[in-house]
Amino acid sequence: MKKQLHTFIMGGFTLFAIYLYYLSATPLTPRKLTIKETPTIDVEKEEKLALNYLNELRQGAGLIPFESNSQLNQAAKNHANYLSNHLTFGHREKVEHKDFTGEFASSRVTYVGYATPQVIENVSTHNLSHKASLNGLFAAIYHRLAFLDFRADAIGIGISQNPHKQTQTAFVYDMSSNALESLYTKTKNITSKNLNEALDSNKKLNKSMIIYPFDQQTQVPPAFFDELPDPLPEYRVSGFPISIFFNSFYHKEAKLLKFELYDENNIQVKNTLIFDHKTDPNKRLEKLDFVLFPLERLKWGTQYHVKFSAIIDKKKMTKEWYFRTQRFTTPLHTVTDTSEVYNMKVSSTHIFYFPPGSKVDLLHNIAYPSNIDIDFVDKNTIKLTALSARSKRQIIHIGRHQLTLNIQK
Repeated sequence: MKKQLHTFIMGGFTLFAIYLYYLSATPLTPRKLTIKETPTIDVEKEEKLALNYLNELRQGAGLIPFESNSQLNQAAKNHANYLSNHLTFGHREKVEHKDFTGEFASSRVTYVGYATPQVIENVSTHNLSHKASLNGLFAAIYHRLAFLDFRADAIGIGISQNPHKQTQTAFVYDMSSNALESLYTKTKNITSKNLNEALDSNKKLNKSMIIYPFDQQTQVPPAFFDELPDPLPEYRVSGFPISIFFNSFYHKEAKLLKFELYDENNIQVKNTLIFDHKTDPNKRLEKLDFVLFPLERLKWGTQYHVKFSAIIDKKKMTKEWYFRTQRFTTPLHTVTDTSEVYNMKVSSTHIFYFPPGSKVDLLHNIAYPSNIDIDFVDKNTIKLTALSARSKRQIIHIGRHQLTLNIQK
């Protein structure tokens, strides 16, 4: 790890460099679920939409938006091409491989001429849209921390898809600070004071605290699956984490008093874990960060209520807010009874959710007939479209689950 840092960087900036780069973690490679021909991504369009959507989420949380940077864009694109071309994932590149531009993000951004090596990098693979990529990364708490960094305001986004194996995609996000880049461009002898001023320039423009999901946010995914390092290593599936981060430019100390989640019937979700900088198993959270993990999936299309209180700089503060999980315009069925028959018309689309029976229960080993088109909404939920009718009922086996359909004209 130390080989990645530049030895001439001093004091507090060294700590920031470590925070920026190593806070970003690599999601686990998802289990391959795609079982039909994968569409070709419009890469340029997805890159633009990704920036817009990411800024929508940042501003909703209370942060200034990212500005696109051409050099960071090129660095991100280089790494995305490396990952898709070599059928791999993660932050590291091997020098012997084609498309190598630097072992780590710090060297890849300076390779394209960016003045400072300090960068936050988030990466996801096997996604087919910007929303799938970003929603997955925001569900992964350490990746969320990177996107919601108080000091970053510049970004490069690169997306790539292997032309021969189209399920192999890569979405790369390289983030840094315009003030920091300007300092390294204009100043030869950088002092710790210069560095702290540059790092604080964005912090003071942001709110004193940010919450996520933010107040009145809608279409929030209900589940968290995998992340590396994993905050919940015993779980393959759990609920979407709720976080509150305090800005260290305005606050110095925080002591948690209450962090609770309630459903739309005002019933508390009690099966939760709360992490702070002391209890976080991977020690990625800082002393002003708090995260609540529901240990079971949240419900689709449901409003949730968060209640938080803490002693902040010796003063009690309370915060309450609401958010709503994703809802669908197509019929949604929760499949719990294998004997139930679901009626569908030709050309209609229905969504089927299979509640996990355990903390490791994901959909797998799916066999389905040719008159049905299938997409995965997430690892417990599928979307089916009836392409043609059949005279008899059809049974779809999905691991331990079973789905019986009656498709008519």
